[in-house]
Amino acid sequence: MAKQIPVVIDTDTGVDDALALIIALKSPELLIHAITTVSGNVEAAKCTRNVLAVLDSVRYGMPVIVAQGARKPLRRRLVTAPEVHGNDGLGQKSLARAVSRRHHPGHAVDVLLEACKLYKDELVIIALGPLTNIASAWKQNPRALRKVAKIVSMGGAFRVPGNTGPVAEFNYFVDPEAAKIVVQSGLPLVIVPLDVTEQVVLMRKELTGNEGGRGHERAQFVLDITDFYMKYHLQTEGFDGCYLHDPIAVMTVVDPAVITTRVVSVDVEAKGELTRGMTIAFPQAQQSRGKRPPEVAIKIDRERFLAMFHGRLWK
Repeated sequence: MAKQIPVVIDTDTGVDDALALIIALKSPELLIHAITTVSGNVEAAKCTRNVLAVLDSVRYGMPVIVAQGARKPLRRRLVTAPEVHGNDGLGQKSLARAVSRRHHPGHAVDVLLEACKLYKDELVIIALGPLTNIASAWKQNPRALRKVAKIVSMGGAFRVPGNTGPVAEFNYFVDPEAAKIVVQSGLPLVIVPLDVTEQVVLMRKELTGNEGGRGHERAQFVLDITDFYMKYHLQTEGFDGCYLHDPIAVMTVVDPAVITTRVVSVDVEAKGELTRGMTIAFPQAQQSRGKRPPEVAIKIDRERFLAMFHGRLWK
């Protein structure tokens, strides 16, 4: 087997984040050094508890650091999404579930920077939530972050409507200042926006029937946490299923051929009253002030992704 890719996953653990974590934990290509949490879908403390619940459901036996991070955005009050993920972040199914692990006493930013120093140009950071922790780490020690191989950020909406207001994707809406810092930093960044994540839908019928097979406990966990999330999509989108935003971001690290990207200068609107969190892609002719512009995912191989997703979810 090829050498494993060391990763830190930064997450605001809602339902699709939990699915993404399961996929990551079931991917032998990845060496998961740490899972850090950030407030977003729910408050950071709930996100941390949800990570511990996922680790229990997978029965993950390898050592992994779980560290709690930012409790609020850099400059704004926190906006959460209980109507999408439930008050607990996992479809109202998490708080009644006991967890067997404890999280790391240190702050997520410190854990992230330590991983940067440990793995240097081999480390991949997968950011599934608001970029508050990543921006804070950049402000604290830009030299350490410059050494990473890649940062993958699930966020943004370029040619499609937003999912938080008309133009903004949720992660970048919650902390637009942090998103702006990261996309303008010149770090090796891959943005996985709604433009591609909304091309893939997981239907409820694709999950039912698996709960009696191998990994029964995990299968039941998946059915439990997705029920609320799918009902939300049925009410708002008209289909009995859900988008797989965060699992797609993880899979782009496992198998980069899942997506096609384009290098483009990007900025994030942090001042607009009606356009908060909007991502703007500039024409190639416009300079990015000498900094490396991000790669933005523009296409996804849906069949390839879904085959790998289901293969690992039930593994």
